[in-house]
Amino acid sequence: MEYNVSVREMPIELADRKIYGKLFAPENKSGKLPAVILSHGCNSSHADVSDLAEAAAGECGVLAYCYDFCGGSSYSKSSGSSLDMSVSSEISDLKEVIRFVKNLEISDGENIFLYGESQGGLVSALAADETIKSLYLLYPAFCIPDNWKDRRISDKIIFMSMHLSQKFCDGLPKYDVFEHIEKYSGNVTIFHGDNDSIVDISYAKKAAESFPNAKLEIFNGEGHGFSPEARKKLITRICDAIKGAVL
Repeated sequence: MEYNVSVREMPIELADRKIYGKLFAPENKSGKLPAVILSHGCNSSHADVSDLAEAAAGECGVLAYCYDFCGGSSYSKSSGSSLDMSVSSEISDLKEVIRFVKNLEISDGENIFLYGESQGGLVSALAADETIKSLYLLYPAFCIPDNWKDRRISDKIIFMSMHLSQKFCDGLPKYDVFEHIEKYSGNVTIFHGDNDSIVDISYAKKAAESFPNAKLEIFNGEGHGFSPEARKKLITRICDAIKGAVL
């Protein structure tokens, strides 16, 4: 069954910041609904994951919330500067989003899924606790701690067309990320291209081995940013997985 989808702007107003987001909801479906929260990658935005959000609401009949990390891109609609952004700040943002979505009147707080791309995939993996039912990670950037741990930024630099400061380095996880994800026992699916020049596939393989219940799906010939054909296949795979988990 497919549903018509309503889309509403639903920003989260906090004391110190605003997180811009949109809620995609299946129309004419009653009761409390499972929800998937979608996190974008570095210098990306909610708009870049809205295709999956719409598919999840329309095909799976679940709520889908996509949002902008504070300072997460040069065109973020959330408050904050990229000079203040880090993995730690984005984990804090996502935890606020999880709290917000769980407390929506139409949300079934016991059936929350997380989806994340690249840096948003790393953040999703590190923010997940046992209240999260499943994780879907697209080329998650588990390479970030290795790539940035010895960097020192005296003023600011341009990375992926956005400005970063020393706060990005200072906000790296102070723990081994692979040991951390061993604590999450829910189902995890990692999607990764074997031609990814930004996040080497070895990180996806190590993550899949570290999670207690994970599988890795390799997309042959795909890089960091899937082709339209691979993106369609990805969306179908995730929608099928969500439907199987909530039925």
